[in-house]
Amino acid sequence: MSAPSLALQSRQGQLDFFLEQVCFALQLTEAQYEDARSKYEAVGKWLSGPGSPLSQFQPVIFPQGSMRIGTTNRPWVGDEFDLDLVCRLHGCGTAHPNAVYEAVYARLANNGLYRPILEKKNRCIRLNYAGDFHLDIIPACPDTFRGEPFIKVPDREMAVWKTSNPVGFAEIFFECCKRQIVSGTEALAKSIQPLPSAVPSQYKYVLQHIVQLMKRHRDRFFDGDNDAARSIVLTTLAQTFYRGEQSLQDGLEGILNGIFSAIETCHGILQVPNPSNPQEKFSDAWTSESYADFVAYIRNFRLQLDRLIRANGLGSASEALGHLFGERVASKAISAFGTGTEQLRKENNLRITKAGALTTASSGIGIRPNNFYGR
Repeated sequence: MSAPSLALQSRQGQLDFFLEQVCFALQLTEAQYEDARSKYEAVGKWLSGPGSPLSQFQPVIFPQGSMRIGTTNRPWVGDEFDLDLVCRLHGCGTAHPNAVYEAVYARLANNGLYRPILEKKNRCIRLNYAGDFHLDIIPACPDTFRGEPFIKVPDREMAVWKTSNPVGFAEIFFECCKRQIVSGTEALAKSIQPLPSAVPSQYKYVLQHIVQLMKRHRDRFFDGDNDAARSIVLTTLAQTFYRGEQSLQDGLEGILNGIFSAIETCHGILQVPNPSNPQEKFSDAWTSESYADFVAYIRNFRLQLDRLIRANGLGSASEALGHLFGERVASKAISAFGTGTEQLRKENNLRITKAGALTTASSGIGIRPNNFYGR
């Protein structure tokens, strides 16, 4: 649903239009995307190019997480977003996990541009591009026991390998979207897989939009606390309970109801297994306190969505959208709707029903264009 003329055909159409406009407002700008792409490719070349000590391990660089599946949002506060990439090295399966981690770190530290912005994390190496975004580089080796596309990533604190499958996760996600976007971008080098294309919001799948909306309400509810309701958990739950609805309202309601039902029927903390690696439980990081916060977030999401569905008029819809996703994106969504309806008025395509609702249906009473001349 991308045009007010279609949105005005039904109450649900209006709500879908508002929700889609929120997603449009959450998109990275073209400049942000191009900046991320250029930095991603530069890091990939530095890790895998000629002269790199890592080149003997035939490194393959590829994106994972929200950028790979098209659910990246603009940040709640400021302009910094995150981009995750995997540096998969071959022939390193017998090495100590911390040795592999340190080898990747050493290569990055050998670059004068990267050295001052490097930060060691438990499973990744972070490049902090202050004011723009941070790039998390995850060292990895193929998991020869489980086979492709499984990988092993080092856990520095525990000094052990952890199994992961970001490629498999993305494939399952797009299966849930019903079909997969195929990027037309060609790789600059065989060892550096391209960053997925910046798909315009109106061409994204319903499930991609729903994940964006869930992440945005998470940011609104927790006021930007990155430790609350992890994105991977929200994405997994969304794809678990998505049934292929083509309406954003229907899909979001169905997912929230499915999650809430699972919460009510489970004993203790809800289990959220990784669909691409069932032995891994994303829910293992929850404590009783953080899980209670997650349940409160789901309850609040349902409550605020119900208020939006029942909203009568643009004023109450704007207020409900603000409670859900923040006033900034709510204002953009309402403004887009107003601009579209004003264009319909100018084209003599805007009508009103006997009940007082706006419509484009021919059965409505025509609304004359406003020429602002007082007559």
